[in-house]
Amino acid sequence: MNIRLGIYEIFSRIIPGGVYMVALGQLLVILGVVTIDLQTINNLSLIASIGLIVVAYILGGALDKLALILFMLFKKPGFSARSLAEFKKRHQDRWIIDFKDEDWTVLLAYIRTKNMELAGEIDRHNAISIMSRNIGTGLVLIAANSLIQFFLSRVLIYIFMCVIMLLLSVLTLREAVKFRGWFYDGIYETTLAYRIDLEKSITPVEPSAQARKGRKV
Repeated sequence: MNIRLGIYEIFSRIIPGGVYMVALGQLLVILGVVTIDLQTINNLSLIASIGLIVVAYILGGALDKLALILFMLFKKPGFSARSLAEFKKRHQDRWIIDFKDEDWTVLLAYIRTKNMELAGEIDRHNAISIMSRNIGTGLVLIAANSLIQFFLSRVLIYIFMCVIMLLLSVLTLREAVKFRGWFYDGIYETTLAYRIDLEKSITPVEPSAQARKGRKV
């Protein structure tokens, strides 16, 4: 059986799932449900490692809706429309752009029919955005774990760790919004590039007699 993991699965599912596993494991240790031996983790077999990857993949997909809720706090409604409006403003002096922001899925599908490698580069921004919003959510869960640890131990260092995790979460979620914007820009720019008639836009110019003379020299 041939199992292929692309960049999308790694960035948007497995890495976030790993962060969720760390948060869950930390919570279980704090509550005294389990104990984690680092030596045992280092000596995991290949089968056990593959099993953990599968669990990470499942968690990454299952908790993405939770991450999406936090993501929407930073990503205002109509984000794709604003991205297209800014794109049109940048190019309004040269090009007429008549497609709509809700067409981005169709436009991306069109790009895939033309160049899968280029579509993969555009998709990479979306995968990083999904990864970032899930990592940000995982950091919130780790911050909650630190808060629980503080109430159990009354050690102030856990409050400090909680604040640090929350700050990192905000920064990561903002990065998720930025990469989502780059994702839309990549679709719009590539679509525009495909629609440009280069033969009309870039017309060969015959060199002047002086220029031809200069070349001979």
